[in-house]
Amino acid sequence: MHWYAAAQLSSPETYFQTTAFCLIVAVALIAVGRHQCRTGRSIINPDRPVRVANVLLPEAPPRKSKRVTGRIYLFFGWFLVLGVVINLINGIRAARS
Repeated sequence: MHWYAAAQLSSPETYFQTTAFCLIVAVALIAVGRHQCRTGRSIINPDRPVRVANVLLPEAPPRKSKRVTGRIYLFFGWFLVLGVVINLINGIRAARS
């Protein structure tokens, strides 16, 4: 049986740049996803109490849709971590050859 050798399609720098970009986006998505799963509130609009004409309006209760959105962010963040690993391996292989 013959060993299969993949053709190098990109330079090592391209793989490492893609790895860095995927890592940055993955960390951001995982952080936002963990926050939304834990609290049920968005990072951008956290639903804090609001003062209107000397009356303090209570904050809205946590929403289930925000928790689901947080899980979706977590899924995509961990999916990008897989991309980081694959691009890192390909970059190391390309640098060796």
